[in-house]
Amino acid sequence: MEEYPEELRTPPITLTSLVGCPDLHPLISTYLLSQQPPINTLALPDLSKINVFNQKKTDPDSVIAASPPPFIVNGILKRDWLLKHRTKIPSVVAALFPSNHVFGDPSQWLQVCSDLDSIKTVIRARNIKLVVVLVHTNANDEVSEDRMIALRKRAELEAKYVVILNPNNDSEFQSSLNRLASIFSELSGVYYKEEGRRVKQRIEKKNVSAVELIVRYCFKV
Repeated sequence: MEEYPEELRTPPITLTSLVGCPDLHPLISTYLLSQQPPINTLALPDLSKINVFNQKKTDPDSVIAASPPPFIVNGILKRDWLLKHRTKIPSVVAALFPSNHVFGDPSQWLQVCSDLDSIKTVIRARNIKLVVVLVHTNANDEVSEDRMIALRKRAELEAKYVVILNPNNDSEFQSSLNRLASIFSELSGVYYKEEGRRVKQRIEKKNVSAVELIVRYCFKV
């Protein structure tokens, strides 16, 4: 078995992503990896890297469906399909913003709004779920309820999917990490169920006769 890559030798693992506030990525990633089951993290230092999720290739299955029989299927799975979902395409993206950018200077708030719009545009193409994390920059940060409402509206999120992290308070920080892990687990479950449903709908719409293609869809589900 050792000659097979890790993704074929180990159980499936959830992949999430952190964007922004890179100083906190090691702490959050380590905590998520310690969960049972563990949660892998793809850490992106800033928003400029978010487009990596938007690089979709032509789906060979679609090409096959449009071709006349007999179908030609090169193997059960597309190359690196398992690796892609373990290391490249997250189920959930957590956008981290310093709290003073949200509650402070109006120009910084406008930038947060612009960043959220950019993130939503990218992740919607893959149905990736979103969480917003506000990082307290100092003990005197004040939370404006009006701005929180505006933030949730801009992100199109329920209140429970906006998490406040306070690295300056150990007990609060630990509690927030617990909550974040729980949210990741919940939303990733939704993401993978929806992906399975999408695959089922795809095969139901196709007149498939190639055994390899049928097995491919069943494996994905």
